[in-house]
Amino acid sequence: MKRAGRIVALVLVFGAVFFAIVFSSVKPAEVAGKVWTESMVVGDPETAVRHYVVYTDLMCPYCNYYAKVIMDNDSEFRDYLSRNKIAYEVRVTDMLYESSGVELSRPAAEAAYCAGREGKFFEFYHGFLVAIFEDYYEKGIGNSKTAAPIKDIENAYFEEIAEEVGVSAEFKTCLENEETVAEVQEKTRKAATVAQGLPYFVFGKMQTGGFDPSWGWSVVRSMFDSGL
Repeated sequence: MKRAGRIVALVLVFGAVFFAIVFSSVKPAEVAGKVWTESMVVGDPETAVRHYVVYTDLMCPYCNYYAKVIMDNDSEFRDYLSRNKIAYEVRVTDMLYESSGVELSRPAAEAAYCAGREGKFFEFYHGFLVAIFEDYYEKGIGNSKTAAPIKDIENAYFEEIAEEVGVSAEFKTCLENEETVAEVQEKTRKAATVAQGLPYFVFGKMQTGGFDPSWGWSVVRSMFDSGL
């Protein structure tokens, strides 16, 4: 009986080890397969074991307040992703154009994808956040549902940001020819089947929407923790 018990124990141990090996080898592939746009990912989907996603619209102020917290705490953010083996993906949409007729939503999304073509999405994204906060939000324009809307942004605004962050001259051609509009529309249709409002977060099995402008890194980190 004792010998049989030892055999059973050994089988269970080897089974647990085998499961751990299989799980570790399969899980990263699953993460990689779920990525929509590689240029909009922080972390390595090939080695990550968790996939965190935020659905956003560049003309959504609450989305941008959230994104600015991430940007302002970049080193802590990247360290968190690395320690917890997370691939973090930003899924840019023009949902505000599709749902509410916010005209600037579409060209802003197109600009993001144009920059992404050159692997410069995050450089453009962060440059855009700095610009929109300085030019509009800090002046009380476009920074909430009840604020005066932003109306005077044209393609030149996005082109200037792109130039400042090192995106090539091809960006202007891409934006003016609406080369990414089909991609924006496709990603927005897909996002609409998941996102219930903006911003919308899918962190592991945790899903939630909305972000308060008063929240800081500690709140964001607790959101991340809930997805582990």
